[in-house]
Amino acid sequence: MHDQAPEVDASAKGKPGDASPEATVITSRPPIGDPALVGRVTPRVMGESLVGTMLGHFRLEKFVGGGGMGAVFRAVDTMLDRTVAVKVLSRSQSVDHENVKRFKNEAQSAARLDNENIARVYYVSEDEGWNFIVFEFIEGQNVRDMVAERGPLPLDEAISYVVQVCDALEHASARDVVHRDIKPSNILVTPQGRAQLVDRGLARLHHVQS
Repeated sequence: MHDQAPEVDASAKGKPGDASPEATVITSRPPIGDPALVGRVTPRVMGESLVGTMLGHFRLEKFVGGGGMGAVFRAVDTMLDRTVAVKVLSRSQSVDHENVKRFKNEAQSAARLDNENIARVYYVSEDEGWNFIVFEFIEGQNVRDMVAERGPLPLDEAISYVVQVCDALEHASARDVVHRDIKPSNILVTPQGRAQLVDRGLARLHHVQS
């Protein structure tokens, strides 16, 4: 998984002496129903606020990325002493029942899959209002960032990644799972050259109605 250095949202910094109630105060656990936070906290600010937090028996150690649904962390499974990836649904998404249902469907669909080119799901739970999914941690870089840094990939390398992703999709199809969000940023490549398909936020089972 490609690490990204967290950045503090400029809107989260108050001016010296500013006692305005509009100033955003970042705490380790924002109240789940606080309307001042819903829709205002970016994935990066959310990520910074949760670093060091325990969700169940998982300790969030580093914010590594985020999107519309929430934030992803490198974490430690304190029971099994292993590094994992934890995807946490944002507060603003958690207030919508359909978003929570979609988030849990991601875990349900991922649990059906067992392929070396698909990040495996280990656990799904909720702790103090935070819904989260625990995945296999993939050490690598996504294809979008690889191309941005290196330019067009050599043909044989690109073909290798395409073939591996096709193998992953064939496996998913055989288990009645549709990914629905195939793009370079959702394909991680390990230092050994293994392509891993991640982020099934739009995935669904064939028999589940959207």
